[in-house]
Amino acid sequence: MLDELDSNGLGHGNSRGRNDESSRPLSDREVPIGASRPAMAASVHAWLDGEATESQARRTGSSRDVDFWKRLDEDLVTRRRLRTPAHLHAQIMNALPMHAPTLITPWWRREFVITPSSAIVVGTTLVVMAAAATALVFRTPL
Repeated sequence: MLDELDSNGLGHGNSRGRNDESSRPLSDREVPIGASRPAMAASVHAWLDGEATESQARRTGSSRDVDFWKRLDEDLVTRRRLRTPAHLHAQIMNALPMHAPTLITPWWRREFVITPSSAIVVGTTLVVMAAAATALVFRTPL
């Protein structure tokens, strides 16, 4: 992949290869590159389903997966207790409009209203344009 931000316009940007990505730890990546990690052990699935104890799941060498799921559960428990502060809730509710929004119709579907003054202006313009076109057509050559 080429980084063209520092390029002089000739396509000689800084080259960033895969070696930078492979040096990062696997946990920093969204999708692992190369060989994928083996699936979780059946004992971890049984522990998550409540069919086995935590110690049984750790015995199979899946302590890393057990630690991950325990941390995830602890984070979820704390996030379930989070509530929006009252002042923020009030600010959001005050920012909402008090009436329902109206549907914006395109210009070709809107009602067309002609006032008497605009009708006189349009009529006069049409008469002047027709007279100019007639004079141009019937102009006698000199």
